[in-house]
Amino acid sequence: MTVSVLQEMSRGGFPWDRLRSFPRQSEADRRAGDEAVRAMTRVLDTHVPDGLDGRSELPGGLLDALHEAGFLAMLLPREDGGLALSDYNGFRVLETAAERAPAISMLLSAHNALGPIAFLPAVPDGELRELLAKHVAAGTVGALASTEPEGAGNTGRSTVARPTADGSGYLLTGEKKFITNGAAAGLVAVTATVEGGGDGDQVGLFFVELPAEGFEVVAHHAFMGLHATPISHLRLTEVFVPAGHTLPAQAEWRRASPYAEIHALARVYVTSAPSMALARRCLEWSRSFVAERAVDGRELASYEAIRQLLAESVADVYAMDSAVRWAVLHADATVLNWERDALKNLTSMTAWRVVDRTVSLLGARGYETADSKAARGLAPHPVEQAQREIRGMRVAGGVDFNLDRYLAARMLAGYYRDGGQVLPGTDGALDAGALSPGNRAHLQAVREDVGRLARICRELTGAQPAAELLERQQTLIAVNRIATELFTMAVVLARAAQADAQHEPNAQDLAAVVCDGARARLAPLWEQVAKEPPAAYGRLARALLDGAPDHLLHP
Repeated sequence: MTVSVLQEMSRGGFPWDRLRSFPRQSEADRRAGDEAVRAMTRVLDTHVPDGLDGRSELPGGLLDALHEAGFLAMLLPREDGGLALSDYNGFRVLETAAERAPAISMLLSAHNALGPIAFLPAVPDGELRELLAKHVAAGTVGALASTEPEGAGNTGRSTVARPTADGSGYLLTGEKKFITNGAAAGLVAVTATVEGGGDGDQVGLFFVELPAEGFEVVAHHAFMGLHATPISHLRLTEVFVPAGHTLPAQAEWRRASPYAEIHALARVYVTSAPSMALARRCLEWSRSFVAERAVDGRELASYEAIRQLLAESVADVYAMDSAVRWAVLHADATVLNWERDALKNLTSMTAWRVVDRTVSLLGARGYETADSKAARGLAPHPVEQAQREIRGMRVAGGVDFNLDRYLAARMLAGYYRDGGQVLPGTDGALDAGALSPGNRAHLQAVREDVGRLARICRELTGAQPAAELLERQQTLIAVNRIATELFTMAVVLARAAQADAQHEPNAQDLAAVVCDGARARLAPLWEQVAKEPPAAYGRLARALLDGAPDHLLHP
């Protein structure tokens, strides 16, 4: 079975030949994407000329315009009523929307890649397929209602689906929170535990047409950023769902292909597209600010610290773009779930570094609101808004450190399954293509560090049972962050190795700065993965929960 590059790297392999086949968008697909981006820009210019920050609701007419332009079915095949955009062009459209208003990008992401219509290509002919097709034609906004008051990290669901006595369907009862599109949806896919489902909890997926008796939007969630996103708290009280409108077994919709692919792409769209868009905007704002500033007659860009800030941000955007291209543009999407899962933290945390540098670079103007700048006659770059939006991306789709823990647990599970087998490393010289001498040294370092990570994983899994290792959560977080840094360096070097000097004239410098930064971040992670957390952490956490130390809580 073919595995993803990241999966192979996690076991000590370094598939450089595969990495060197860095994907490029075909000319025809690029043209299709360009047209879709222009169409999205026209919708935004008409309905959201000034963005949505500070607004609580989407503007009237926007959803109809998105439907008429095809964006409520942009990924579906044309035979299903869609635009048939490729995964990468879908990403480009969402990035374009997020440049203007991340709320629109999140609405479209949740609808197209996570909502009910996302299941249409994978659902066989029958009643459920007819239901989904009807709502595609009508332009109905969809939502997936999964997170509950207990939190998003629970395997089971407290929402219950009770079969009706006559077998005609199910009655759903429960509550869902932080549901994107919950307030705008006309069709909601609800996860629920099937009552009497046999051994173990069987979580099914139930498609609820709205309005429905017993269905209630309890409240809208308001956040520091992502203003106007219709994220809501929902309540279901014996909501009837016909038996034909369900996917009853969890494995059918969440774990088995193609449903796993749906969810992996959804996280990329929901979090990585806005992260990418806002990081690019920060670069624009940084360039504009530095170009116009001078200190004592000396241009700001002549100072070493400023040059470093700019170079690191440019390189970070290049790293994000390279990872997105690898994981979304690649033709073999069936083996990319690991890479797509990694993109969430890779892009959101990298974008956080970019926006944080931008705020520091612009000083008080970075912290100042756009309205205040406009009132003073300055370009109203909304840097502080970008900081609020990007911080939300580190939470959306799984809180960053918890996702690191989960992905590392998945990685280490493979070592337990096969007794800790490590793939043999590659010997001899690598075909480094156009890489500069410095980047060839980075390439060799990545290859060596991939083997080092695999040996550490084998030692960790060989030294203690899985249940004990899973309790070492800081170790798991470090393991995944190491893997993510190594993967980022690998794809950046692969891109630079085949870079066309005419179209990417700075590729070698970009790759060098990416790798310098990654290796600096790796140093403390190697230390963290090898040590037990100090006992003082546990004692202090327990003391706080028990009511002490009060002298720190009260002046």
